[in-house]
Amino acid sequence: MKFLKGNETVRGLSRREFFGGAAGLGAVAALSSSTITRAAVTSRASRAIAARGARTARSAQDVGPLAGAIVNLGSYPGSGTYLNTANIFDGFVGLPLATTFQKVYMGHGSFPSTPSTKVTQLAAAGCQFLISIEPNRDMTTNEQKRIRAWLAMLNNAGISYRVSLYSECNNKAFATADEWLTYWNYYAPVVQDAGVVCAYEPGCGFPALPRAVAYFPTSPVPSELWLDYYATAFRAGGRIDQLISMAQTAGISTGIGEWGWSAGPSVFTPMVMPWWNEYCAYLISLAQQGKLAYGGMYFGSVSNGREADVIGSASDPRVPGIQNVSNALAAG
Repeated sequence: MKFLKGNETVRGLSRREFFGGAAGLGAVAALSSSTITRAAVTSRASRAIAARGARTARSAQDVGPLAGAIVNLGSYPGSGTYLNTANIFDGFVGLPLATTFQKVYMGHGSFPSTPSTKVTQLAAAGCQFLISIEPNRDMTTNEQKRIRAWLAMLNNAGISYRVSLYSECNNKAFATADEWLTYWNYYAPVVQDAGVVCAYEPGCGFPALPRAVAYFPTSPVPSELWLDYYATAFRAGGRIDQLISMAQTAGISTGIGEWGWSAGPSVFTPMVMPWWNEYCAYLISLAQQGKLAYGGMYFGSVSNGREADVIGSASDPRVPGIQNVSNALAAG
């Protein structure tokens, strides 16, 4: 689904939603015994910050795997700034995630003349970004010019970023693969010709997975593949191995643009801790096989009034899974 960001009040999940019965309680106990290696992520974050001034937008893909998290002002009402929000999340999970790598969602046809407040505040702390853009569907030369000017502005501002062209294009925005591929062919070269990474980032909810495969662009080949993939999709039977294989065949690597507890309606596949543990183990396995070379970001924002992915305290039972997956992603 396409996430809309807001500032709704955060509500914790009920115990029933978290644990799903006695089996979930056992799974939490098992997770709590895991060994957490903060140093690996912290070291990568420090190296990324130190190198930031010497990188171009194109070289963002050469930094190595990044473990991050996506939070918004709605995640922690009253935090005041995006940096404070990021620090709150990082404090709860015990890792520098939201201050290292975040996703930014630009509105349809939005290419402002200055970096957004979120980008400005977090970039000052050394954060890098995956920025989803949605150029006008009319596909005009004027829109291409606006994109070039916006990219030049970010480059001149020293922002370390890569671009995702219309994140989750396969969910609802484009009715057919031909419609999407025409759009990709028109705008992706504009981004790549500016020396900026242009990624394909499909939604990987179970019903959308076949379209994610069908929409995989080849002209031009994406610079990178990023996948939005949640535990609810995993429980429904969705797996991302085929998309990763397609990326390997195309000569590019993969990262996780969004991962987390749940996305969209989950009436028939509600998330509970035993499934969460299996999902985390699956992501860790992919990372350890070198199949998630760019890392990934946990989604911890309020979206469309839904707060299920927000981490409300250090004692949230999902924290060990977030730590373990993030360490595996950062290790590459």
